[in-house]
Amino acid sequence: MVVVGIDLGTQSLKAVVCNERFDILGSFGVAQTTAYPRPGWAEQDPRAWEAALAPAIEGALMAAGVHAQDVAAIGLSGQLDGCVAVDTHGAPLHPALIWQDKRASDHLRADATRLFQITGQIADASHMAAKARWLRAAGIAAARFHQPVTYLVERLTGAAVIDPAHASTTMLYDLLAGTWSAELLAAFELDASMLPTLQPAHAVAGVLTAQGAQLTGLPPGIRVAVGTGDDFATPIGAGIVSAGSIAVTIGTAEVVGAIADTPVFDVPAVRAASDPWRELAEPMVETHAYPTGTFFVENPGWLAGGAVRWAIETFGFADEAAFDRAAAQAPAGAAGVTFVPSLTGAMTPVWRGHARGTLHGLSNAHDRAHIARAVLEGIAFASRDVARRLVALGLPAREVIVLGGGSRSGLWMQLRADALGLVHRVANRTDTCAIGAAMLASVAIGTHADIYTAAANAAQHPTTFEPRESLEEAYGRYRRLVAALAPLADQPWA
Repeated sequence: MVVVGIDLGTQSLKAVVCNERFDILGSFGVAQTTAYPRPGWAEQDPRAWEAALAPAIEGALMAAGVHAQDVAAIGLSGQLDGCVAVDTHGAPLHPALIWQDKRASDHLRADATRLFQITGQIADASHMAAKARWLRAAGIAAARFHQPVTYLVERLTGAAVIDPAHASTTMLYDLLAGTWSAELLAAFELDASMLPTLQPAHAVAGVLTAQGAQLTGLPPGIRVAVGTGDDFATPIGAGIVSAGSIAVTIGTAEVVGAIADTPVFDVPAVRAASDPWRELAEPMVETHAYPTGTFFVENPGWLAGGAVRWAIETFGFADEAAFDRAAAQAPAGAAGVTFVPSLTGAMTPVWRGHARGTLHGLSNAHDRAHIARAVLEGIAFASRDVARRLVALGLPAREVIVLGGGSRSGLWMQLRADALGLVHRVANRTDTCAIGAAMLASVAIGTHADIYTAAANAAQHPTTFEPRESLEEAYGRYRRLVAALAPLADQPWA
Protein backbone atom coordinates (compact mmCIF):
# COMPACT_ATOMS: atom_id res chain seq x y z
CA MET A 1 0.00 0.00 0.00
CA VAL A 2 1.08 3.58 -0.66
CA VAL A 3 0.07 7.07 0.45
CA VAL A 4 -0.47 10.14 -1.71
CA GLY A 5 0.75 13.58 -0.69
CA ILE A 6 -0.63 16.72 -2.31
CA ASP A 7 1.12 20.09 -2.43
CA LEU A 8 -1.16 22.92 -3.54
CA GLY A 9 1.46 25.49 -4.52
CA THR A 10 1.09 28.89 -6.08
CA GLN A 11 2.39 27.75 -9.46
CA SER A 12 1.33 24.12 -9.50
CA LEU A 13 -0.57 21.39 -7.72
CA LYS A 14 1.77 18.45 -7.21
CA ALA A 15 1.04 14.88 -6.18
CA VAL A 16 3.57 12.34 -4.92
CA VAL A 17 3.20 8.63 -4.24
CA CYS A 18 5.26 7.42 -1.27
CA ASN A 19 5.97 4.12 0.44
CA GLU A 20 6.40 3.61 4.19
CA ARG A 21 9.95 5.04 4.04
CA PHE A 22 8.63 8.07 2.15
CA ASP A 23 10.64 7.32 -0.95
CA ILE A 24 8.98 9.13 -3.83
CA LEU A 25 7.81 6.38 -6.16
CA GLY A 26 6.19 8.80 -8.57
CA SER A 27 5.24 12.47 -8.85
CA PHE A 28 3.33 14.71 -11.20
CA GLY A 29 2.40 18.39 -11.24
CA VAL A 30 -0.30 20.45 -12.93
CA ALA A 31 0.35 24.15 -13.51
CA GLN A 32 -1.78 26.81 -11.81
CA THR A 33 -2.23 30.42 -12.85
CA THR A 34 -2.68 33.57 -10.81
CA ALA A 35 -4.68 36.63 -11.84
CA TYR A 36 -3.62 40.12 -10.76
CA PRO A 37 -6.71 42.26 -11.41
CA ARG A 38 -5.22 45.33 -9.70
CA PRO A 39 -1.94 46.25 -8.01
CA GLY A 40 -1.84 44.43 -4.68
CA TRP A 41 -4.52 41.91 -5.71
CA ALA A 42 -3.81 38.23 -6.43
CA GLU A 43 -6.47 35.62 -7.15
CA GLN A 44 -6.73 31.96 -8.10
CA ASP A 45 -9.73 29.89 -9.14
CA PRO A 46 -10.50 27.19 -6.55
CA ARG A 47 -12.16 25.13 -9.30
CA ALA A 48 -8.78 25.02 -11.07
CA TRP A 49 -7.29 23.43 -7.94
CA GLU A 50 -10.03 20.81 -8.02
CA ALA A 51 -9.52 20.17 -11.73
CA ALA A 52 -5.81 19.56 -11.16
CA LEU A 53 -6.28 16.83 -8.54
CA ALA A 54 -7.20 13.89 -10.78
CA PRO A 55 -4.53 14.43 -13.47
CA ALA A 56 -1.83 15.07 -10.85
CA ILE A 57 -2.71 11.92 -8.90
CA GLU A 58 -3.10 9.84 -12.06
CA GLY A 59 0.28 11.03 -13.34
CA ALA A 60 1.97 10.24 -10.03
CA LEU A 61 0.40 6.77 -9.88
CA MET A 62 1.48 6.02 -13.44
CA ALA A 63 5.02 7.15 -12.69
CA ALA A 64 5.04 4.96 -9.59
CA GLY A 65 3.64 1.95 -11.42
CA VAL A 66 0.83 1.44 -8.90
CA HIS A 67 -2.95 1.50 -9.11
CA ALA A 68 -5.61 3.65 -7.48
CA GLN A 69 -6.68 0.66 -5.39
CA ASP A 70 -3.21 0.61 -3.81
CA VAL A 71 -3.68 4.02 -2.15
CA ALA A 72 -4.29 3.78 1.59
CA ALA A 73 -4.58 7.46 2.45
CA ILE A 74 -4.21 11.03 1.19
CA GLY A 75 -2.60 14.01 2.89
CA LEU A 76 -2.87 17.61 1.72
CA SER A 77 -0.67 20.63 2.27
CA GLY A 78 -0.04 23.85 0.46
CA GLN A 79 -0.17 27.61 0.30
CA LEU A 80 -1.11 29.55 3.41
CA ASP A 81 -2.79 32.91 3.98
CA GLY A 82 -5.40 32.46 1.29
CA CYS A 83 -9.12 32.95 1.83
CA VAL A 84 -11.88 31.06 0.04
CA ALA A 85 -15.51 32.03 0.65
CA VAL A 86 -17.87 29.05 0.24
CA ASP A 87 -21.59 28.33 0.43
CA THR A 88 -23.31 25.75 2.64
CA HIS A 89 -22.20 22.99 0.26
CA GLY A 90 -18.54 24.05 0.33
CA ALA A 91 -18.67 25.46 -3.20
CA PRO A 92 -16.67 28.65 -3.89
CA LEU A 93 -18.49 31.97 -4.17
CA HIS A 94 -15.54 34.10 -5.28
CA PRO A 95 -11.99 33.65 -6.56
CA ALA A 96 -9.57 32.76 -3.78
CA LEU A 97 -7.61 35.70 -2.40
CA ILE A 98 -4.17 34.08 -2.16
CA TRP A 99 -1.22 34.92 0.06
CA GLN A 100 0.11 37.63 -2.27
CA ASP A 101 -3.15 39.56 -2.05
CA LYS A 102 -2.99 42.71 0.12
CA ARG A 103 -6.27 44.38 -0.83
CA ALA A 104 -7.70 44.10 2.70
CA SER A 105 -5.37 46.66 4.30
CA ASP A 106 -8.39 48.77 5.36
CA HIS A 107 -9.96 45.79 7.15
CA LEU A 108 -7.37 45.30 9.91
CA ARG A 109 -9.82 46.24 12.65
CA ALA A 110 -8.04 44.62 15.60
CA ASP A 111 -5.48 46.55 17.65
CA ALA A 112 -2.09 45.41 16.34
CA THR A 113 -0.47 45.10 19.76
CA ARG A 114 -3.38 43.19 21.25
CA LEU A 115 -3.58 40.94 18.18
CA PHE A 116 0.12 40.10 18.54
CA GLN A 117 -0.31 39.30 22.23
CA ILE A 118 -3.09 36.82 21.46
CA THR A 119 -1.89 35.24 18.24
CA GLY A 120 1.84 35.87 17.95
CA GLN A 121 1.02 37.27 14.51
CA ILE A 122 1.75 40.62 12.92
CA ALA A 123 -1.36 42.48 11.81
CA ASP A 124 -1.13 42.27 8.03
CA ALA A 125 -3.57 42.28 5.14
CA SER A 126 -2.05 39.08 3.77
CA HIS A 127 -3.62 37.06 6.58
CA MET A 128 -7.01 35.39 6.29
CA ALA A 129 -9.10 37.35 8.81
CA ALA A 130 -8.72 40.67 6.99
CA LYS A 131 -9.52 38.99 3.68
CA ALA A 132 -12.66 37.40 5.10
CA ARG A 133 -13.81 40.78 6.33
CA TRP A 134 -13.09 42.32 2.91
CA LEU A 135 -15.15 39.61 1.19
CA ARG A 136 -18.07 40.19 3.54
CA ALA A 137 -17.84 43.95 2.94
CA ALA A 138 -17.87 43.22 -0.80
CA GLY A 139 -21.25 41.54 -0.37
CA ILE A 140 -20.13 37.89 -0.46
CA ALA A 141 -22.61 36.02 1.76
CA ALA A 142 -20.33 33.15 2.72
CA ALA A 143 -21.41 30.30 4.95
CA ARG A 144 -17.77 29.60 5.76
CA PHE A 145 -14.25 30.81 5.05
CA HIS A 146 -11.42 28.43 4.20
CA GLN A 147 -7.71 28.42 3.62
CA PRO A 148 -6.81 26.79 0.27
CA VAL A 149 -5.89 23.40 1.76
CA THR A 150 -8.90 23.18 4.06
CA TYR A 151 -11.11 24.07 1.11
CA LEU A 152 -9.86 21.04 -0.81
CA VAL A 153 -10.24 18.78 2.22
CA GLU A 154 -13.91 19.74 2.51
CA ARG A 155 -14.43 19.20 -1.22
CA LEU A 156 -12.98 15.70 -0.89
CA THR A 157 -14.54 14.60 2.40
CA GLY A 158 -17.36 16.97 3.28
CA ALA A 159 -15.53 17.81 6.52
CA ALA A 160 -14.63 21.44 7.28
CA VAL A 161 -11.54 21.01 9.49
CA ILE A 162 -8.30 22.88 10.12
CA ASP A 163 -5.22 22.03 12.14
CA PRO A 164 -3.85 24.41 14.83
CA ALA A 165 -0.79 25.33 12.75
CA HIS A 166 -3.01 26.42 9.87
CA ALA A 167 -5.36 28.18 12.27
CA SER A 168 -2.48 30.07 13.84
CA THR A 169 -1.87 31.91 10.55
CA THR A 170 -5.37 33.44 10.36
CA MET A 171 -5.12 36.26 12.99
CA LEU A 172 -8.05 34.56 14.76
CA TYR A 173 -6.34 31.83 16.83
CA ASP A 174 -5.40 32.21 20.50
CA LEU A 175 -1.98 30.58 20.44
CA LEU A 176 -1.68 29.90 24.17
CA ALA A 177 -5.29 28.81 24.68
CA GLY A 178 -5.27 26.65 21.55
CA THR A 179 -8.65 27.78 20.32
CA TRP A 180 -10.37 30.47 18.26
CA SER A 181 -10.23 33.86 19.97
CA ALA A 182 -13.68 35.30 20.74
CA GLU A 183 -12.12 38.75 21.01
CA LEU A 184 -10.58 38.63 17.55
CA LEU A 185 -13.60 37.00 15.96
CA ALA A 186 -15.62 39.97 17.20
CA ALA A 187 -13.00 42.45 15.96
CA PHE A 188 -13.19 41.01 12.44
CA GLU A 189 -16.98 40.58 12.61
CA LEU A 190 -16.80 36.81 12.21
CA ASP A 191 -18.23 33.84 14.08
CA ALA A 192 -16.56 30.53 14.91
CA SER A 193 -19.29 28.76 12.93
CA MET A 194 -17.88 30.46 9.82
CA LEU A 195 -14.53 28.71 10.28
CA PRO A 196 -13.44 25.07 10.03
CA THR A 197 -13.34 22.96 13.19
CA LEU A 198 -9.96 22.50 14.87
CA GLN A 199 -8.39 19.04 14.61
CA PRO A 200 -4.77 17.77 14.64
CA ALA A 201 -2.98 17.76 11.29
CA HIS A 202 -2.41 14.00 11.53
CA ALA A 203 -6.05 13.19 12.36
CA VAL A 204 -8.41 11.63 9.83
CA ALA A 205 -10.60 14.40 8.45
CA GLY A 206 -12.88 11.89 6.76
CA VAL A 207 -12.99 9.60 3.76
CA LEU A 208 -13.36 10.30 0.08
CA THR A 209 -17.00 10.89 -0.72
CA ALA A 210 -18.48 10.18 -4.13
CA GLN A 211 -17.58 13.76 -5.05
CA GLY A 212 -14.07 13.32 -3.63
CA ALA A 213 -13.63 10.13 -5.62
CA GLN A 214 -14.69 11.93 -8.79
CA LEU A 215 -12.27 14.80 -8.13
CA THR A 216 -9.30 12.55 -7.39
CA GLY A 217 -9.93 9.52 -9.60
CA LEU A 218 -9.53 7.31 -6.52
CA PRO A 219 -12.03 4.88 -4.97
CA PRO A 220 -14.44 6.32 -2.40
CA GLY A 221 -13.72 5.51 1.24
CA ILE A 222 -9.99 6.30 1.20
CA ARG A 223 -9.01 8.17 4.36
CA VAL A 224 -7.90 11.80 4.11
CA ALA A 225 -5.74 13.49 6.74
CA VAL A 226 -6.58 16.97 8.03
CA GLY A 227 -3.25 18.23 6.66
CA THR A 228 -1.48 21.54 7.19
CA GLY A 229 0.13 24.51 5.45
CA ASP A 230 3.30 24.42 3.40
CA ASP A 231 5.33 26.42 5.92
CA PHE A 232 4.97 23.43 8.25
CA ALA A 233 4.68 20.46 5.91
CA THR A 234 7.88 21.34 4.07
CA PRO A 235 10.26 21.14 7.06
CA ILE A 236 8.41 18.10 8.40
CA GLY A 237 8.88 16.40 5.04
CA ALA A 238 12.61 17.02 5.38
CA GLY A 239 12.65 15.48 8.85
CA ILE A 240 12.92 18.81 10.70
CA VAL A 241 10.98 18.15 13.90
CA SER A 242 13.39 19.36 16.61
CA ALA A 243 14.98 22.68 17.52
CA GLY A 244 18.54 23.57 16.53
CA SER A 245 18.53 24.69 12.90
CA ILE A 246 17.11 27.54 10.88
CA ALA A 247 14.83 26.15 8.18
CA VAL A 248 14.72 28.11 4.90
CA THR A 249 12.30 27.17 2.15
CA ILE A 250 12.81 28.94 -1.17
CA GLY A 251 9.85 28.59 -3.46
CA THR A 252 7.87 31.39 -5.05
CA ALA A 253 8.20 32.96 -1.61
CA GLU A 254 10.92 32.39 0.97
CA VAL A 255 10.03 31.20 4.46
CA VAL A 256 12.61 31.43 7.26
CA GLY A 257 11.93 29.96 10.68
CA ALA A 258 13.02 27.81 13.59
CA ILE A 259 11.32 25.35 15.92
CA ALA A 260 10.82 26.38 19.55
CA ASP A 261 9.76 23.99 22.30
CA THR A 262 7.82 26.78 24.04
CA PRO A 263 6.15 29.90 22.61
CA VAL A 264 8.67 32.63 21.78
CA PHE A 265 7.14 35.99 20.90
CA ASP A 266 9.08 38.64 19.02
CA VAL A 267 8.61 41.48 21.50
CA PRO A 268 10.58 44.56 20.38
CA ALA A 269 11.46 45.65 23.93
CA VAL A 270 13.41 42.44 24.47
CA ARG A 271 16.09 43.30 21.97
CA ALA A 272 15.62 46.88 20.75
CA ALA A 273 18.51 48.18 22.85
CA SER A 274 21.02 45.96 21.03
CA ASP A 275 19.55 46.58 17.59
CA PRO A 276 21.62 49.13 15.61
CA TRP A 277 18.50 49.90 13.54
CA ARG A 278 16.30 50.94 16.46
CA GLU A 279 14.03 52.85 14.13
CA LEU A 280 13.06 49.49 12.64
CA ALA A 281 12.53 47.76 16.00
CA GLU A 282 9.21 46.09 15.30
CA PRO A 283 8.16 42.44 15.35
CA MET A 284 9.58 40.69 12.29
CA VAL A 285 8.72 37.07 13.02
CA GLU A 286 5.49 35.37 13.98
CA THR A 287 4.93 32.41 16.25
CA HIS A 288 2.76 29.58 14.98
CA ALA A 289 1.66 26.24 16.27
CA TYR A 290 3.61 23.33 14.73
CA PRO A 291 1.98 19.98 13.91
CA THR A 292 4.26 18.16 16.41
CA GLY A 293 2.81 20.16 19.31
CA THR A 294 5.77 22.56 19.44
CA PHE A 295 5.99 26.02 17.84
CA PHE A 296 7.44 27.49 14.67
CA VAL A 297 8.86 31.00 14.88
CA GLU A 298 9.01 32.31 11.34
CA ASN A 299 8.79 35.06 8.85
CA PRO A 300 6.20 33.67 6.42
CA GLY A 301 7.91 35.05 3.39
CA TRP A 302 8.62 37.53 0.68
CA LEU A 303 8.92 37.00 -3.06
CA ALA A 304 12.16 35.03 -3.55
CA GLY A 305 11.99 32.47 -6.35
CA GLY A 306 9.26 34.71 -7.71
CA ALA A 307 11.65 37.66 -7.67
CA VAL A 308 14.23 35.62 -9.58
CA ARG A 309 11.62 34.73 -12.18
CA TRP A 310 10.64 38.40 -12.41
CA ALA A 311 14.28 39.34 -13.05
CA ILE A 312 14.72 36.58 -15.63
CA GLU A 313 11.69 37.76 -17.57
CA THR A 314 12.27 41.49 -17.11
CA PHE A 315 15.95 41.50 -18.10
CA GLY A 316 15.71 38.92 -20.86
CA PHE A 317 17.59 35.92 -19.47
CA ALA A 318 16.91 32.66 -21.27
CA ASP A 319 16.39 30.64 -18.10
CA GLU A 320 17.59 30.13 -14.53
CA ALA A 321 20.89 28.65 -15.68
CA ALA A 322 21.64 31.73 -17.80
CA PHE A 323 20.69 33.93 -14.84
CA ASP A 324 23.13 32.02 -12.59
CA ARG A 325 25.92 32.23 -15.13
CA ALA A 326 25.49 35.99 -15.37
CA ALA A 327 25.40 36.43 -11.59
CA ALA A 328 28.63 34.43 -11.29
CA GLN A 329 30.38 36.97 -13.51
CA ALA A 330 29.68 39.88 -11.15
CA PRO A 331 31.78 40.54 -8.04
CA ALA A 332 30.58 40.09 -4.48
CA GLY A 333 28.51 43.11 -3.59
CA ALA A 334 27.43 43.50 -7.24
CA ALA A 335 29.74 46.52 -7.65
CA GLY A 336 27.43 48.65 -5.53
CA VAL A 337 24.05 47.58 -6.94
CA THR A 338 21.53 46.76 -4.22
CA PHE A 339 18.17 45.01 -4.55
CA VAL A 340 15.36 45.24 -1.99
CA PRO A 341 13.02 42.29 -2.68
CA SER A 342 9.72 43.94 -1.71
CA LEU A 343 7.91 43.24 -4.97
CA THR A 344 4.72 42.28 -3.13
CA GLY A 345 5.31 44.35 0.00
CA ALA A 346 8.04 44.28 2.63
CA MET A 347 8.32 41.48 5.18
CA THR A 348 11.82 42.34 6.44
CA PRO A 349 13.13 44.12 8.40
CA VAL A 350 9.63 45.54 8.90
CA TRP A 351 6.25 44.53 7.49
CA ARG A 352 4.90 47.15 5.10
CA GLY A 353 2.25 46.12 2.60
CA HIS A 354 2.70 49.31 0.56
CA ALA A 355 6.47 48.89 0.17
CA ARG A 356 7.82 48.09 -3.29
CA GLY A 357 10.99 46.53 -4.62
CA THR A 358 14.03 48.62 -5.41
CA LEU A 359 17.15 48.36 -7.56
CA HIS A 360 19.56 51.02 -6.34
CA GLY A 361 23.06 52.15 -7.24
CA LEU A 362 22.85 51.61 -11.00
CA SER A 363 25.21 53.36 -13.37
CA ASN A 364 26.11 52.95 -17.03
CA ALA A 365 29.03 50.80 -15.88
CA HIS A 366 26.59 48.11 -14.69
CA ASP A 367 25.01 45.40 -16.80
CA ARG A 368 22.67 42.45 -16.43
CA ALA A 369 25.29 40.44 -14.55
CA HIS A 370 25.41 43.01 -11.75
CA ILE A 371 21.62 43.07 -11.58
CA ALA A 372 21.43 39.27 -11.42
CA ARG A 373 23.98 39.18 -8.61
CA ALA A 374 22.21 42.00 -6.74
CA VAL A 375 18.86 40.17 -6.92
CA LEU A 376 20.34 37.01 -5.39
CA GLU A 377 22.14 39.02 -2.72
CA GLY A 378 19.11 41.13 -1.81
CA ILE A 379 16.95 38.05 -1.22
CA ALA A 380 19.75 36.52 0.88
CA PHE A 381 20.06 39.72 2.92
CA ALA A 382 16.35 39.59 3.73
CA SER A 383 16.94 36.04 4.96
CA ARG A 384 19.78 37.30 7.12
CA ASP A 385 17.45 39.89 8.65
CA VAL A 386 15.23 37.07 9.88
CA ALA A 387 18.09 34.85 10.99
CA ARG A 388 19.49 37.72 13.09
CA ARG A 389 16.12 38.16 14.76
CA LEU A 390 15.76 34.44 15.54
CA VAL A 391 19.20 34.42 17.17
CA ALA A 392 18.35 37.59 19.12
CA LEU A 393 15.27 35.79 20.47
CA GLY A 394 17.50 33.02 21.84
CA LEU A 395 16.66 30.32 19.33
CA PRO A 396 19.56 28.00 18.46
CA ALA A 397 20.92 28.49 14.97
CA ARG A 398 23.79 26.08 14.45
CA GLU A 399 23.19 25.89 10.72
CA VAL A 400 20.71 26.61 7.95
CA ILE A 401 18.79 23.78 6.28
CA VAL A 402 17.66 24.89 2.81
CA LEU A 403 14.63 23.42 1.06
CA GLY A 404 12.57 24.27 -2.00
CA GLY A 405 13.35 24.72 -5.66
CA GLY A 406 15.67 27.67 -5.09
CA SER A 407 18.17 25.41 -3.36
CA ARG A 408 19.10 23.82 -6.69
CA SER A 409 21.43 26.74 -7.47
CA GLY A 410 24.85 26.00 -6.03
CA LEU A 411 25.94 29.57 -6.76
CA TRP A 412 23.05 30.97 -4.73
CA MET A 413 23.62 28.55 -1.85
CA GLN A 414 27.27 29.59 -1.55
CA LEU A 415 26.30 33.25 -1.79
CA ARG A 416 23.73 32.74 0.97
CA ALA A 417 26.21 30.98 3.23
CA ASP A 418 28.50 33.99 2.75
CA ALA A 419 25.68 36.47 3.35
CA LEU A 420 24.47 34.85 6.57
CA GLY A 421 27.86 33.68 7.81
CA LEU A 422 26.33 30.28 8.62
CA VAL A 423 26.86 26.79 7.23
CA HIS A 424 24.12 25.96 4.74
CA ARG A 425 23.03 22.37 4.21
CA VAL A 426 20.92 21.56 1.17
CA ALA A 427 18.86 18.44 1.60
CA ASN A 428 19.00 15.87 -1.17
CA ARG A 429 15.20 16.08 -1.37
CA THR A 430 14.28 19.73 -1.38
CA ASP A 431 10.66 19.81 -2.56
CA THR A 432 9.36 18.15 0.60
CA CYS A 433 5.96 19.79 1.11
CA ALA A 434 4.07 16.91 -0.50
CA ILE A 435 6.25 14.42 1.42
CA GLY A 436 5.23 16.15 4.66
CA ALA A 437 1.59 15.76 3.62
CA ALA A 438 2.21 12.06 2.93
CA MET A 439 3.74 11.71 6.41
CA LEU A 440 0.62 13.16 8.01
CA ALA A 441 -1.51 10.71 6.02
CA SER A 442 0.69 7.83 7.15
CA VAL A 443 0.31 8.82 10.80
CA ALA A 444 -3.43 9.29 10.34
CA ILE A 445 -3.90 5.66 9.33
CA GLY A 446 -1.49 4.29 11.94
CA THR A 447 1.36 3.22 9.67
CA HIS A 448 3.61 5.38 11.86
CA ALA A 449 2.93 6.11 15.51
CA ASP A 450 3.54 9.85 15.32
CA ILE A 451 5.16 12.58 13.24
CA TYR A 452 8.54 12.07 14.92
CA THR A 453 8.55 8.41 13.93
CA ALA A 454 7.52 9.24 10.38
CA ALA A 455 10.21 11.92 10.11
CA ALA A 456 12.88 9.46 11.22
CA ASN A 457 12.16 7.54 8.03
CA ALA A 458 12.88 10.56 5.82
CA ALA A 459 16.64 10.13 5.53
CA GLN A 460 18.52 13.12 4.13
CA HIS A 461 22.03 13.34 2.67
CA PRO A 462 22.74 17.06 2.51
CA THR A 463 25.30 19.00 0.49
CA THR A 464 27.21 21.47 2.66
CA PHE A 465 28.20 25.05 1.84
CA GLU A 466 30.65 26.73 4.23
CA PRO A 467 30.92 30.55 4.42
CA ARG A 468 33.87 31.74 2.31
CA GLU A 469 33.57 35.44 1.49
CA SER A 470 32.26 38.22 3.69
CA LEU A 471 29.35 40.31 2.39
CA GLU A 472 29.26 42.64 5.41
CA GLU A 473 29.75 45.83 3.40
CA ALA A 474 27.01 44.93 0.94
CA TYR A 475 24.65 43.91 3.75
CA GLY A 476 25.26 47.21 5.55
CA ARG A 477 24.47 49.05 2.31
CA TYR A 478 21.25 47.06 1.98
CA ARG A 479 20.20 47.94 5.53
CA ARG A 480 20.94 51.63 5.03
CA LEU A 481 18.88 51.63 1.84
CA VAL A 482 15.92 49.93 3.56
CA ALA A 483 16.05 52.52 6.35
CA ALA A 484 16.19 55.38 3.83
CA LEU A 485 13.19 53.99 1.94
CA ALA A 486 11.10 53.55 5.09
CA PRO A 487 9.08 56.80 4.67
CA LEU A 488 7.96 55.68 1.21
CA ALA A 489 6.81 52.29 2.51
CA ASP A 490 3.89 53.89 4.36
CA GLN A 491 2.49 55.55 1.23
CA PRO A 492 -0.13 53.71 -0.86
CA TRP A 493 0.72 53.22 -4.53
CA ALA A 494 -1.70 53.81 -7.35
